[in-house]
Amino acid sequence: MKKILVIFVALFAVQMGCTQETASKDSLYDFNVDVKTNHLWRGLVITDKPMVAVFSKLRLNKSGSFTTGFWGGMSFSNEADGTSYKEINYYVQYAKNGLSIGLWDLFNTRSVESPDVWNYDKNTTTHLLDLRTSYTFNDSFPLRLEADMLLYGSGDSQLNDGDREQRYSTYVEASYPIIGKSKVNINAFVGAGFSLNGDTHLYGDGEQNFDLVNVGFTAKKTLKFSELSFPVSATTLWNPSQKIARIQLAVSLF
Repeated sequence: MKKILVIFVALFAVQMGCTQETASKDSLYDFNVDVKTNHLWRGLVITDKPMVAVFSKLRLNKSGSFTTGFWGGMSFSNEADGTSYKEINYYVQYAKNGLSIGLWDLFNTRSVESPDVWNYDKNTTTHLLDLRTSYTFNDSFPLRLEADMLLYGSGDSQLNDGDREQRYSTYVEASYPIIGKSKVNINAFVGAGFSLNGDTHLYGDGEQNFDLVNVGFTAKKTLKFSELSFPVSATTLWNPSQKIARIQLAVSLF
């Protein structure tokens, strides 16, 4: 696993070197910065603290269907209260004609006493290898279907006769824009979790193998100040399995 990460970073560096030659014409690299009141993921509350997220993308081919890059997040909190959140993820993704397939390496250090970014031991690693797929139908029927599976990592494992086994927690979601082409657009979603190898999964209450974990909607609008525009979203979600609910406000700075 460590060799794969080294190859990934080397590929990123080589491609960035090529990017510099054409940056003035058509940059192959871009990044976005978002500020959120909290961080929600597949019905889970990753942190209730305000946080900033950076998403970078590097095109690997001319059309941009193959991309790679990083996603990183950090909460605005100190270390003393034990809720400090930091995360860095690496990904490779293919997206074209509504179909998206990506492989993500997730590294979240929250509540980890001694995080080691190079540790990929199946029993102790805090990495999660995440296979992400989605398909969005055409504009006349903009239904989006998503299916994601955790392939590796002790955070999604279970003990069986003293040995750790992967649960292969899987998340599936359907989302649909119920209001579009308006000043405020609204997208509704419903997501469920289950495991392929075990009695429980990562996203639920730890008591059953299939249940709804992420139900809600996201409202989006654009705030304008002079010549500047800031996309803003407000997400309301419920996790019926864990019996929790949250509201998230997010602003895309650039």
